[in-house]
Amino acid sequence: MSCRNCGSEFSAERAELGYEYCTRPACVEACLEPLNVVAVSVNKAADQYVLREHLRLPKHVAESSIDAGSLGPRFRKPPTPRRPKSTSDAIAELEAELEAQLAEEDDPARRRKLMNDHNAKLRRLNIRYRRIAQRRP
Repeated sequence: MSCRNCGSEFSAERAELGYEYCTRPACVEACLEPLNVVAVSVNKAADQYVLREHLRLPKHVAESSIDAGSLGPRFRKPPTPRRPKSTSDAIAELEAELEAQLAEEDDPARRRKLMNDHNAKLRRLNIRYRRIAQRRP
């Protein structure tokens, strides 16, 4: 095999290992593609090493090591403000979902299962369904 950088021959053993370049320092420096690894500090444990592309970090970061906490909130997506649903809104949403599913279904066994699933979702809300349903306009 010939080196892809300088064109000189290198050993077959090195080619079997998957290398396409010789061991000269200039060729190694030109052809070596190092892994882009980041050390992530973990509370009360040894650091964990992760590939940078798995962390969604920006491409350009200083070559020096990054101490814990310097990434901070700058790299996190800002949370979208959510208004909590009222219980009556949640019930109305579940009822609309059930009505849409029942409109498509003709099989009585399947309709019964849809209604049982709907009732189970209501029970998970841990509410007094009848009182709230009666108050709704």
